[in-house]
Amino acid sequence: MEQILYNGTFLTMDPGCREAEAVLVSEGMIKAVGKFEEICALAPDAKKKDMEGHTVLPGFIDGHSHISAVAYQLLMADLNPPPTGDCSSVEDVIRKMKEFLASRKLAPGQWLMGMGYDNSVFPDGKHPTKEDLDQISREHPVVILHVSGHLCVVNTKGMELMGYVGDHFAVPQGGVVEKSGLLKEQAFLGSDKMEGPSPEEVIRSVENASRLYASYGITTVHDGKARMSEYRLLKAAAEQGLLCNDVVIYFSPEAAEELLPHQYPALNGYHNRLRFAGMKLFLDGSPQGKTAWLSKPYYEAPEGEGKNYRGFPVQTEEDVMGLMKKAVENHWQINVHANGDEAIEQMIRCYTRTLEETGCRENLRPVIIHCQTVREDQLKRMKEIGMIASFFLDHVYYWGDYHYESVLGPERAERISPLKSALEQDISFTLHQDSPVVPPNVLFSIHNAVNRKTYKGRILGEDQRISVYEALQAVTIHGAYQIFEEDKKGSITPGKCADFVVLDQNPEKTAPERIKDIAVKEVIKEGKTIFTAPGHDGNA
Repeated sequence: MEQILYNGTFLTMDPGCREAEAVLVSEGMIKAVGKFEEICALAPDAKKKDMEGHTVLPGFIDGHSHISAVAYQLLMADLNPPPTGDCSSVEDVIRKMKEFLASRKLAPGQWLMGMGYDNSVFPDGKHPTKEDLDQISREHPVVILHVSGHLCVVNTKGMELMGYVGDHFAVPQGGVVEKSGLLKEQAFLGSDKMEGPSPEEVIRSVENASRLYASYGITTVHDGKARMSEYRLLKAAAEQGLLCNDVVIYFSPEAAEELLPHQYPALNGYHNRLRFAGMKLFLDGSPQGKTAWLSKPYYEAPEGEGKNYRGFPVQTEEDVMGLMKKAVENHWQINVHANGDEAIEQMIRCYTRTLEETGCRENLRPVIIHCQTVREDQLKRMKEIGMIASFFLDHVYYWGDYHYESVLGPERAERISPLKSALEQDISFTLHQDSPVVPPNVLFSIHNAVNRKTYKGRILGEDQRISVYEALQAVTIHGAYQIFEEDKKGSITPGKCADFVVLDQNPEKTAPERIKDIAVKEVIKEGKTIFTAPGHDGNA
């Protein structure tokens, strides 16, 4: 069936045709774009869909997140601080976890899990301890995940189950275990000891996660570091038809070795809305957790560390080189987690050496994920070797004040996620929310890119602001380029997928400080509505 979308403002994100009056959709693809009369003449019998004066854009493309982790988060206690939650102290965390425990029937030995606590907003700035969590339960292992996803705290029962007892125990490389119950990086990220909800619960939660992304206008989603367990979860959900958006998967090195050999990420097709996209590496931690690897010391060192503390790497140079060579030799795209400028330096250095030693001339579009403290000299070298930056720009709002006052200090904090500098270097970049770290609210990221205002109202890096159109490019056409799908997605162009997000206002004509208030009215994936806001008639 053919359908004509009309009576809306169509921001195509196609430089050859910036705006249009109507769009013809046929069999899930865009067939024609142009003036209403011309489109009607092309398909006189097509069904017409009145957009009621709303603004229509290409479906948003997630720059980086973890849909499987979002599914798990929906089954955990919400420990986020304001403005997205209400946990502003250790006492709040304990209260929320007790309430969550009372609402669930846990099997013996099943972990009680919470996610999103942020010690930077607590009165004393300290992390909870295992003794704090023992107040919640001594029978069940308890874990609360830091908002960054790079730290967690477990209770005494949890420490015992993970083998972290006594004075001598093995700690995985790239991890830190503190006697207080605080675990950092690989001390828990690679563990299989934390058993959560049943597989059936989680599979159904994947469906809810998929629809959550859709409610924010996202038609293509990432799973940014899938192990075999996450892949099996997504595959099971996909086979049951529970995904309403496309999902691209970047595998952990171990899963990549099993699933990706000899596959070209640019050529892999979707199967039940899943597509293999490449491999994900970690080089450091998070700035708000003070585990990112910096070239200069933190403005205020974390408790127990000296004044020269700069964070730390999570992999040896030899291991990084080995993984990058494997990726290049197998034509895999890599996404590399690097927050601190020293980790970014390692990424650039190792990838440059890899290209030299392998003689590779293929543009595999390596992506630096987060890229928060990238320096000007590093941006220039990234451009030379075809690297893409995906910025976690929402840090400016959520943790900008903390970066300014404690993590980086005023000078470095002003340059966090330097979008304008990336533009000036002609680097293709995207925006992401790293969900479940923060909600996958693309419009809020656009708002932050345009305004760069912190939670307390401080303007952080005024000279790094970008225009609304440039921010929209980052979540549409550049998002498609990042995943090798620029010929299929990212703009309202004939021959591309009929993926659209319908907004109640035109972002380019909205006051900058009101962009965050724009509402998603409808989301269309390949011509079919996958989300409709309450009160909006998607069949008009």
